[in-house]
Amino acid sequence: MRGVPLPSPRAFAVAVVLVTMGSGFSSVALPHALPGDAPQQPSSAYDNELEKARQLLQRHDYFNALKAFQRANQIAGGTSPEAFLGMAQAMQGMKVYKNALDACQSAIDLAQENPLLLARSHKLKGQVFAALGELRDAEAEFRAALAADPDSRVADLHYELGTVLIASHRDAEAIEELKKEIESRPNGTTADEARALISNPRRASEKYAPAFSFVSTDGKQISLETLRGRIVLLDFWASWCGPCVRALPSVRKLQKDHASDPFSLIGISADREEGAWRSFTGKNGMIWPQYWDREHQLRSLFGIQVIPTYILIDGEGVERLRVAGAGFDQARALIAEIDKQIKIARTPLTR
Repeated sequence: MRGVPLPSPRAFAVAVVLVTMGSGFSSVALPHALPGDAPQQPSSAYDNELEKARQLLQRHDYFNALKAFQRANQIAGGTSPEAFLGMAQAMQGMKVYKNALDACQSAIDLAQENPLLLARSHKLKGQVFAALGELRDAEAEFRAALAADPDSRVADLHYELGTVLIASHRDAEAIEELKKEIESRPNGTTADEARALISNPRRASEKYAPAFSFVSTDGKQISLETLRGRIVLLDFWASWCGPCVRALPSVRKLQKDHASDPFSLIGISADREEGAWRSFTGKNGMIWPQYWDREHQLRSLFGIQVIPTYILIDGEGVERLRVAGAGFDQARALIAEIDKQIKIARTPLTR
């Protein structure tokens, strides 16, 4: 049983990647300078194009940002480390990681006389390697960034290295790096997360659910924090979704079977109209907490592409299983995992 795809404002993303791969961006080469050539100096046209590219990048318009950075690089004679770094950032945003690595290396090659830009280029290359799961290469790049920037002018370098070390099961080394991050930037953007990782290194190696908060139809404030210690099943559904409706009896049975367990079932509706949603939940006895995701905030937060999607979160906030695009009555693995996690959650209560 297939799920129902949700409309996405960024449905063109895959097409953009395909266009990029087919437009000569699969490799980034530096031009060969001729003997006696003078290096190109940045011009006002270059500065304007670079600023335009950066603004596009901030708006997550990665494809047009990439083209703008390329134009800026052409104006600079093909030797702009800033433009190559921008290209790499745009490619990273499009998840064209192999291309991003090439662009990062071009930026590194050109930024040898600019320690700050060199460190930023190594940092981005490390982030791309980390996204690819190549932890050893990521660690090497973050250490190269730190060597280029011993005064810690580039933010989050110790944090990035610490997360890679945790993923490599080197917690003691990781904690030292995270402490350095806090020392250099006690109020930085990653300081709170660094403190959380020091107290619980598992946060870097486990897939923790993103923090969320909303008020359900019965007026209760529900958040990841208030649900701590309970097994949580988020049910992303809609009244117009055929597979969701067919799965409803199984969902209702699940709620009844675990009514006395440390278990919370939460419905998150993708209905387009509030009236249809409220009417459906009332007529079908959906007495567990319900939320109308009117602005798509939770769907975006959890990256929901199809419904139904069921996300199982354990008592510590770790996402244990995700089943997308299948009727609940077909998701046997999910039911088994729910039973397993409930047993784990109940164990401390019996000691």
